[in-house]
Amino acid sequence: MLTANSVKDKAEKPFDRIFLSYENRFKRRLRMETEKGHEFLLNLPKAIELPIGGALILENGKEIEIKALKEKLFKVTPHKSQDLPKISWHIGNRHLPCQIFEDYLTIQENFVFAEMLKSLNCKIETINTTFSPMKGAYGQGRTLGHSH
Repeated sequence: MLTANSVKDKAEKPFDRIFLSYENRFKRRLRMETEKGHEFLLNLPKAIELPIGGALILENGKEIEIKALKEKLFKVTPHKSQDLPKISWHIGNRHLPCQIFEDYLTIQENFVFAEMLKSLNCKIETINTTFSPMKGAYGQGRTLGHSH
């Protein structure tokens, strides 16, 4: 089985591609399979954010383009658009990954938080799309709890 030991920020000449969920775009070591069925081992020195549009570099030099997989998410729309900052604060205060749009937010499916957001007069819809939440404010990529 081939091994991918490095990552590039931009794919140049990919021979295949892999669609990864938000969770699977932050890995160090994982057996993976490409769109065309090629199996390989991701084996990086440390867990990193795998960049959408980037490439995993196999030991034979071939590139596998990294694509975002569509996944089930909650679309959170406040009753009043001026409540979007308040809703964003509540989500951020709980360290939930969140993608912010002009008049709504997307978060991963979480029924406990959906109930909280409904109590704040938000409309919750299940959608199927890619998820690229904002990165952490301290340049570390993912927000991983309260150790900041």
